[in-house]
Amino acid sequence: MIVFSLGLFLGLIVENERVQLIQENDQQQKIDFNSLQLQYQFIDLFGEEKNCDALEKTFEESIKNLESTRKKIEKYLEDASSNKDEFAVLKREYTLAQIQFWLLNKKTEDICQIEQATILYFYADNSQCSQCANQEFVLTYLKNEMGVHLLNFAFDAQFEDEPLIDILKNAYQVTQYPTLIIEGKKFEGLTSKEVILQEICSNYHEYNNELCAEYQIIRIS
Repeated sequence: MIVFSLGLFLGLIVENERVQLIQENDQQQKIDFNSLQLQYQFIDLFGEEKNCDALEKTFEESIKNLESTRKKIEKYLEDASSNKDEFAVLKREYTLAQIQFWLLNKKTEDICQIEQATILYFYADNSQCSQCANQEFVLTYLKNEMGVHLLNFAFDAQFEDEPLIDILKNAYQVTQYPTLIIEGKKFEGLTSKEVILQEICSNYHEYNNELCAEYQIIRIS
């Protein structure tokens, strides 16, 4: 009984530390978002000279941190025994943060004229989506290759706590998983690297990428 109680106590300590860590990350994410909003206002008022590079770098780091924390929250929520409600609230906040950054990204394109492609990724758990892990692998690979020129926003289609998920699903008529919305165009089921490149490479004119060059060669041949 003592050993069992000690194990339970240690488990609760670990969970509480995880909640605290995510809450600290959440606060940092909100500060980053507010900072980006002010940067946009500054550039819009005083011109983009020597400012857009810093803005793009800040935006890219914020997106990376957001995605990393989202994955941790989902893993912690899956393992949680006593803090499920707290993790669910944090997951909702990060879902909203992704939507905020997605909307804010439109200003990046308008103000800084950066060549970007945007993908909305709707996924579900393994029981409902056997190909979601493979889809995430493809998206992560392309993101690592293209950096700021490709933005992936991932949404748990089964997360009922946040009404905006249903609004997004209805807007794009998402009914199966995985589903990608690539620059407003819907792709259902596992979407290959080649198909994704076919859609996003047309957004790039000055940005040179080896994958797009490879795709162009394959398509011409």
